[in-house]
Amino acid sequence: MLGQSSKVISRFIKTTPKTSWYNRQKLMQSKQLENNQLKFKKLNGQIQINETFIKEIHKGNFKDNFDKRKTHLDPFSTNSKYCIQMAVDTNNNIFVQSTNTKRLQKQWIIENMNTKLINKNSIIISDMQPLYLLVAKQTSSTLYATKTRTNPDASYRKLNKISKLQTSLKEALIHYHGLGFTNIQNYLNLWKLKIPTQRFNTKPTSNGIIF
Repeated sequence: MLGQSSKVISRFIKTTPKTSWYNRQKLMQSKQLENNQLKFKKLNGQIQINETFIKEIHKGNFKDNFDKRKTHLDPFSTNSKYCIQMAVDTNNNIFVQSTNTKRLQKQWIIENMNTKLINKNSIIISDMQPLYLLVAKQTSSTLYATKTRTNPDASYRKLNKISKLQTSLKEALIHYHGLGFTNIQNYLNLWKLKIPTQRFNTKPTSNGIIF
């Protein structure tokens, strides 16, 4: 819960790094964290959505060619990136989900960002990612898209809440070593449990390109 590496925690509680790592995995696989990802109301009002990418860090040489950690990677790769779907609404309800893929794909939009997550007739604020138009169609919502490359400052103001969440997530994960596709969602749930949502209170904006 302190957000430190297993080695640091093992010194603090006077145990081995291996025991410290296993204890963390038990915590993150507990029912408390498992249910935490589902304990929020549907996103509604003004909803900022965006994807971010976190690095998957591998340890060891993976000499076994059938090791899942090795076959999941690109050839000759020592690390990979995972696309993380994120969304936050006016009431600071947060959605964060690992896609286990290197880029945002249509199937994850269809499965995750539908009416089960987002109330109909909401206002969705995003960048110019074309797949977010599908989110608006699925939820009968209005999409405000902003061009991040041509006007990054304006884009940050419109996506300020989700941008701060992305920064907070990466700062929280930087201390951990050994993030893999089998446990990334556990780390996301742990971060979500600890995130102080009150720091993300901002005035909503509604300027952008309307679809």
